[in-house]
Amino acid sequence: MSKLYSQYIQLKSQNPNTVYLFKCGIFYIALDKDAYLLSNKIGFKLTNLNEAILKCGFPVSRLDHYSNLLDSCDINFEIIDNTCNNTDNCLNNVNVKEIIDNIINIDFNNITFKQAFDILYNTSCNLKEICKN
Repeated sequence: MSKLYSQYIQLKSQNPNTVYLFKCGIFYIALDKDAYLLSNKIGFKLTNLNEAILKCGFPVSRLDHYSNLLDSCDINFEIIDNTCNNTDNCLNNVNVKEIIDNIINIDFNNITFKQAFDILYNTSCNLKEICKN
């Protein structure tokens, strides 16, 4: 089971009456029962996430349009953005907190250029890895 679908199942168990739209790259997608609902009420085309799970969605650039459409159809929805572009999610990430703590605790009076470069390089690598997930 995919990480995205696991999160969908967990969210639906908490609030089954909300349609969850997950930001995936340049699209917002709905999964499973949410995808069926949006297909039936709004006419979204269903496609396969995998062999067992259907999805539908729309481009991120059209969020305002589709938010208004969902509201006009009385569809309760929530945007789920797990990317590092979402500041709240990043700041709540334990690994990001550790990186921030490391930067805050740098003793600038007692650091070499090599140590500073290593810290910057490792921080960059760690953030890239976090944002990839």
